Amino acid sequence: MNRKPSLTLTQPMASWLLTVTFVILSFAIRPSANAAVIYSGVQNIAIPTTFDGVYLDIDTVTTSTSVITGWDINPFFGGFALGNSAAFQPVRIGTGNSDTILNLAYGTLVDSLLNYATGEAGSSDHIGGGANQFTDGASGYLGFKFTTNSNAGPFYGWMHLTLTANTSGATIHEWAYDNTGSGIYIGSLTAVPEPSRAMLLLIGLTSAFFRRQRHRTAA
Repeated sequence: MNRKPSLTLTQPMASWLLTVTFVILSFAIRPSANAAVIYSGVQNIAIPTTFDGVYLDIDTVTTSTSVITGWDINPFFGGFALGNSAAFQPVRIGTGNSDTILNLAYGTLVDSLLNYATGEAGSSDHIGGGANQFTDGASGYLGFKFTTNSNAGPFYGWMHLTLTANTSGATIHEWAYDNTGSGIYIGSLTAVPEPSRAMLLLIGLTSAFFRRQRHRTAA
């Protein structure tokens, strides 16, 4: 009985297949068409060295030295202390309301896997010389999860600011968030790419092809 000739995967064929795979993947991996990063633009909002500080509503880019409806974050004493509303939850070292708010490195992915507290809370130990602490007078980044004034979300974002130990120069520079609920990289204004169905199918087919070739070679 005649047997069908098996296809042997030669080195040139393997190289060609990998090249085609990477070309297709480069088109398949792209942000969702509905994804949008909402960016504040450079704001440079001064943080007063007072107990009131500044209240910021990131939805409307509104600030006040007294409590306003929809406020999200309230840095005061130059940012030596930070308050947050229940709708705005900074990334912390743990999930407790008194756990330290972290200074995250540029490029860190902010998503649901990080630690957030619940309810209105604050922090007063985020400035110092330790790992993931803000440096007095130097800019840094906090990550956050928040719900909009219209209860949309939660969305993930980052905020660039300079905090001081109750001296001048403290500033909220800018912020951004992804309005689809996807994660966002600290400092990025681009939505995090998600694998498309075509990419996942191609990975599966490629993997199956190589497994079949190894089986034939072993036989």
